[in-house]
Amino acid sequence: MRVGLLKRMRTGDRSHPAEQFLNQGDHLHALVPAQGGMHPFTLLVIGVGALVGILLTVNLPWLQIGLISTTVFATVAVLSMSRYRLLGFTDSDIVVMRTRALRPAKPVERLDRVERFEPFNVRGSAWGQIEVGSERLWVHRRYHRHLDEADERLAAAPRGMRAASSAAYRGARAKKKIRNVGGRHR
Repeated sequence: MRVGLLKRMRTGDRSHPAEQFLNQGDHLHALVPAQGGMHPFTLLVIGVGALVGILLTVNLPWLQIGLISTTVFATVAVLSMSRYRLLGFTDSDIVVMRTRALRPAKPVERLDRVERFEPFNVRGSAWGQIEVGSERLWVHRRYHRHLDEADERLAAAPRGMRAASSAAYRGARAKKKIRNVGGRHR
């Protein structure tokens, strides 16, 4: 994501598509694209393995056709198992939004709002794995600084403040569910 988008959001310009999935009064600190499923380098390994196999079997065209077919099948399987997310870091919570593969900065729907109590345990070098709610996600190294900043804000925030914002969110969500119960049976 470009730095200009985050600067515009900090100055009060609510023009980013992720703003529509936030609650009123939320202060967005960072937007981080993430990917769930297999490791992002899985496709690279499949592609290099297929290329080496095809080059080694130049005189066996039937084996090359099998390798190409297997590679196409494995690529489609990996792409269909991938989940693309955009994480919005607010003062005490993480808003998890679903995105599409080709537009990782434009969310399609809000999936969850997760409150944070513990810092991230970023593992890995190029792609670090974090856990948000019940989902394990891969975050690229260029966004690890946003995760570190979120950990610093979490350590600096008093425990009561974190619980208050989450309790207010849960209360508003419960009221919304109660209001919607009567409309479903009509």
